Amino acid sequence: MLVQRKERFVGAILGCAFGDVLGAAVEMQSRQEILLQHPQLVRDFLPSQQGLGFGCYTDDTEMTLALARSILRKKEVDGADCAAAYAETFTPERGYGRSAVQVLTALQQGADWLSSGNMLFADGSFGNGAVMRIAPIGLLYGLLDHQQLYQKVKLAVWMTHTHPEAIDAALLQARAIGLMLAADELPDAQGFLEKLFCFVPESTLNVKLQGLALLLNRFATADEVVAEFGCGVRSADSWPPALWAALRFIDDPEEAIVQAVNLGGDTDTIGAMTGALVGALHGDQWFPTRWYEQLENGTAGRDELIEVAERLAEFSAC
Repeated sequence: MLVQRKERFVGAILGCAFGDVLGAAVEMQSRQEILLQHPQLVRDFLPSQQGLGFGCYTDDTEMTLALARSILRKKEVDGADCAAAYAETFTPERGYGRSAVQVLTALQQGADWLSSGNMLFADGSFGNGAVMRIAPIGLLYGLLDHQQLYQKVKLAVWMTHTHPEAIDAALLQARAIGLMLAADELPDAQGFLEKLFCFVPESTLNVKLQGLALLLNRFATADEVVAEFGCGVRSADSWPPALWAALRFIDDPEEAIVQAVNLGGDTDTIGAMTGALVGALHGDQWFPTRWYEQLENGTAGRDELIEVAERLAEFSAC
């Protein structure tokens, strides 16, 4: 029997932060570069590439926290308030990409959230900034039917990401988190993927899921995963590797996050997405003590992440 619901909410939110912090030290390094410097893999927190303090998270966790705060404040997913929460929480020093900085700055200055997601790209961004922060939606609404979940996801990300690929990736991550949260035993990888295929039948992500299924079926190596997906900032390049790590190491959440981060590329985001997935399944008892103690704990630190996760769990029971 797996852990209780509240512990899983905490596991997902802290798992996101742990993967984020672990990956921040090697962000945008190739797998080869990481292995050259860390032949035993990166398993402990290191100083981040962004110059943040030791154990500090990046934009992935900050935006996840902002989304959770908005939902708790409004008791629903309100697009305008989500945009306001992202703008209120926005700390440029936490490693936001250049386009995200421009959009969030515009939101701080009063830009309309309904159009801000297209201010830089006519078709919207297909980057992974939407999927990286979607854990609160998955925890609360991940088992809703397709259209209902799609609307929740869209309201949470539209102000920064309007491209169908970005929304599809966030939709799939939310569904996957919901499935992990509801599981009463370790999921079978192929069966788990079958529950996702129908969600995006005509999307680029569907093709990626089929490739992922083949990799998992033949126990492909991490190098093969990198060759298949690239692990860059594009949603279709980074979300499938995160899911691969979660399913390939489904019985060992710490190892899942470690393997995700050591794929290289957009390591903090891949680690954060994997951490949210395995945390929703395993809860909060697997945390390595060294990660827990070293995670930042000032304003908006570890204690608030736990408190917000517990409040989300209470809200979900209402």
